Amino acid sequence: MSDVPVLYAASGGIGRITLNRPRSQNSLDAAAAREFLKILDGAARDPAIRVVVLGANGRSFCAGGDFNWVLTWPGRSQSERNEGAQVLSDAVQALYDFPKPTIARVQGAAVGGGVGMMLACDWAIGSDRARIGLTSVRNGLLAGIAISVLIQAVGARVARQLLTHGGVHPADAALRMGLLDRVVAEAELDSAVDALAGDLMLGAPDVQALIKTLVTDLDAAPCDQKAADMIAGHVASQANGAEAQEGMAAFLGKRRARWVPT
Repeated sequence: MSDVPVLYAASGGIGRITLNRPRSQNSLDAAAAREFLKILDGAARDPAIRVVVLGANGRSFCAGGDFNWVLTWPGRSQSERNEGAQVLSDAVQALYDFPKPTIARVQGAAVGGGVGMMLACDWAIGSDRARIGLTSVRNGLLAGIAISVLIQAVGARVARQLLTHGGVHPADAALRMGLLDRVVAEAELDSAVDALAGDLMLGAPDVQALIKTLVTDLDAAPCDQKAADMIAGHVASQANGAEAQEGMAAFLGKRRARWVPT
């Protein structure tokens, strides 16, 4: 298996980012996180990529920050420690902010910051062998890079429970709590991910990017007249755009829109 920490392949409109540090449970050190950010930025800029799938080689999905690297932090300066924490946080945030639909393919354990990577994706499909846990508290650490996306996924009360308990939960329990969106048999994981990616490519890409931005903005805003006016403005503007014109023409003409892969 290659020593490259993060692999990338693109085909049929799907960009596949694969964490490739199986001996370290696909944990991230600074070099791996920076490589991930570089690949993700390239996928964002590539108009041929419609959906990104985040997966991993080996038995684990992602163990968050690499302990062997984090253990060196006490001997480093405050600025170096801040830089290390920042690059991990940036990886999760860039994934959350990615302008195209994203799917986490969770074949095994996702723990600590790895849960943050998983939940930063729009969808998380897990194998029935997946195990999910916010274990950092049992190691005297804060799973900080996972907190924001965890609260959004499961709510504040369950987030507090998961973070303070620190246990690892089987796939069916993770599904009930909202950590996973779907659980399938291990042999069906790839087909389930590919089917969802195909469904997502039926949507108009510019509208999908706008949706991701709007949902983020509105989630932090009150449901008031100002928000309603902002949405109305976006609806009116978008309905006059090229994608809307093409989509309506395709519907009326009983044909596929141009953005749908053939």
